[in-house]
Amino acid sequence: MRSFFILLLPVFLIGCSGSRSMLNSGKVLPKGQMRFGKNYTINISTSPISQSVRGAYNLSDNFASKDTIYYNEQVEYMNAALLSYCLDPIGVNDELYFRYGLGRRFDLGFKNSGGSNAFDVQYQFLGSTKSVDQVKNDKNGFYGSIGAQYSWQNYRFLNYRMFDKVQHIFGMDMSRKDITIPLIFSTSFGPEERVGCFSFGLVYSHSFIKYKIVPKNIYAADRINPELLEPVNAKVQYDAFGTFLNFKIGKKIVFFNLSLAVYYQDYGRYPMLGGTTKSLKGFTFIPSYGVQFNLLKKNKKKGSPAKQA
Repeated sequence: MRSFFILLLPVFLIGCSGSRSMLNSGKVLPKGQMRFGKNYTINISTSPISQSVRGAYNLSDNFASKDTIYYNEQVEYMNAALLSYCLDPIGVNDELYFRYGLGRRFDLGFKNSGGSNAFDVQYQFLGSTKSVDQVKNDKNGFYGSIGAQYSWQNYRFLNYRMFDKVQHIFGMDMSRKDITIPLIFSTSFGPEERVGCFSFGLVYSHSFIKYKIVPKNIYAADRINPELLEPVNAKVQYDAFGTFLNFKIGKKIVFFNLSLAVYYQDYGRYPMLGGTTKSLKGFTFIPSYGVQFNLLKKNKKKGSPAKQA
């Protein structure tokens, strides 16, 4: 059990997954307006939890330091745990993001979340596109938008205690690309989200996974004629479906976010060492919180009649 807790501790510190927190409202930024902020997300996935407990429990210092390892049930469990963590690790990420109003109903954003980078564009099909400085009434608005996000990352275990040894044994590397389409609705607190909003919606994403496992000292169980296990190269795709809630509260320039996104995904079947395969599926919960800043565009003042003359 001591080895289990030592192994699990750094996972809660260095989680790395696709950018799936939902911070946008249904209202896009007015043309020329900018927004930036920082967010903290917690990735909680049911599949890695179930796989990692068995895999991490069977891993020990003696196992990680062996020069020759024979493929057995312990190695199979650890292989499944590594796959689970790479696909959807449990951990905490900090996000930095930036948005810019492109036109009357479009804005563009960039986000860096741990090891993942993402670009997205959003189109507003419902509600006003005015800025807070262009309205004088106190009427709350209702908005609707649809977006498209492309994200990418290359995930590797870093030198954290046992993980560097485990990665060295399995020689595992993984990269992923994700296409995400959110449908977002929001109701304004104050005119044009002057003091915040409440957002909700649905999300669809499709992931492209590519990974390889190149063992350096893992051999077949036959100890009479041991052979190094063949490397594994695989490409897998899967869909995910989610929903989210998001609260934003503040005033005009500075806002605080609090959100929760929930996804369900069937990760599919993944080839592992020794010719075995593993089927993974489960729910992912992503609570997040952070701060956001708006840089309002200054309206041009018309000259006086005397100057115009």
